[in-house]
Amino acid sequence: MSPAQPVRRRSDAVANRAALLDAAELVLLRDGPAVPLDVVAREAGVGIATLYRNFADREELYAAVVHRSYELVAALAQEAEDSAAPPLAALAGFLRGLLAERHHLALPLLGAPGPLLLADEADPLGSRISRSLAAVLKRGVGDGSIRPDATTADLVVTGAMLAQAQLPSDAWGRAARRIAALVLDGLRARPDTVPLPDGLTGTELDRVMTRGTGEAAAY
Repeated sequence: MSPAQPVRRRSDAVANRAALLDAAELVLLRDGPAVPLDVVAREAGVGIATLYRNFADREELYAAVVHRSYELVAALAQEAEDSAAPPLAALAGFLRGLLAERHHLALPLLGAPGPLLLADEADPLGSRISRSLAAVLKRGVGDGSIRPDATTADLVVTGAMLAQAQLPSDAWGRAARRIAALVLDGLRARPDTVPLPDGLTGTELDRVMTRGTGEAAAY
């Protein structure tokens, strides 16, 4: 047996898993969670047996898709936290990133089914997103550029709404960028700022995002 063959098999397995996640993401957003799994396998270009070698059932497959989406959002939030840009500019980058990646966001707030995240997966990701966005807001409140009653829940809900296209793709891209600019302008601290009405608490938002799995993250 050639030494390269085991490496090739491992490489094929990784490629198959990635293809299945991509296909499940597409099918989940396009057709909903009840679509037969052989449709996912066909979309990925593999057999149904390959799907079941990688994922025990529908729940495990879709949990992996949702987990990958959370990882993407967490990475964008971390970029905003690490940015040397002014806080509002960092948040603008976060929202731009969500819009650019909206075709890869299969999340409960965007219609993905739940519960899909295990407690040991959901909490660290939710907490990471929360901590990063809270750090940017705190920086902005501290330097006087962001209104003090803005919350990370506001940002998460805004991002989810913008990422869920309501119009054909090109039109929604333009409309969503404008809405994002309006939201960012609304976050700006002003001497005559009117207090905001009550919104979702962090606990309420966490319950929606994880459908009751794990402890509530402090958004």
